[in-house]
Amino acid sequence: SPFRARHKRKNWYFGGQLFEIAEQTVDSEIRFQQCRASGAGGQHVNTTDSAVRATHVATGIAVRVESERSQHANKRLARVLLMQKLAEQAQQAASQQQKSRWQQHNELQRGNPIRTFKGPEFSQTHKGKG
Repeated sequence: SPFRARHKRKNWYFGGQLFEIAEQTVDSEIRFQQCRASGAGGQHVNTTDSAVRATHVATGIAVRVESERSQHANKRLARVLLMQKLAEQAQQAASQQQKSRWQQHNELQRGNPIRTFKGPEFSQTHKGKG
């Protein structure tokens, strides 16, 4: 690698995605609940309510985060995870809508033609009342 001339080549890759959050509208639609975290952590886990459960009121989607020691950090992370789930749900709804539109296109019934054009000169022939 030209960036690390005396080192072996390392193939490290990172896949990331940015989510924009509208703070003022999101907080009114999300209900936060504080609870105790589970698992290892000793006395700190037993005495503080650092875990956060975020529930989107309109859809009922819930996320529980207890990975950080700080309640504020868990709340921030829960908000981001909830926005990610809502974005995935919106994407699935859009793809389902597009799929149903495509199926309607395939099920379209053609009517009886009144005028048809045939031959190299495209002479017109009439069908029906005449």
